[in-house]
Amino acid sequence: MAKQMVKERQDITGSNCLKGVSGKVIIDEKGIKDSWKEYMEKLMNEEHERDHGISAEVNEGSADSTESVTENISHE
Repeated sequence: MAKQMVKERQDITGSNCLKGVSGKVIIDEKGIKDSWKEYMEKLMNEEHERDHGISAEVNEGSADSTESVTENISHE
């Protein structure tokens, strides 16, 4: 019973299997890494609804130099 309690309290440090997109269980290390890579690429490249409402104005012309901005701030 003591061994069972110790085993139940151990942290899981690795994963031996993963369910892929197709629904099949993946057990080899390369397959698990490839599945995570595919998932993360999809996650990072998908567009979100909140991104569609963002707009910004474009101001044309020359930008102020750092020196002129610093001078304007110090005169205030």
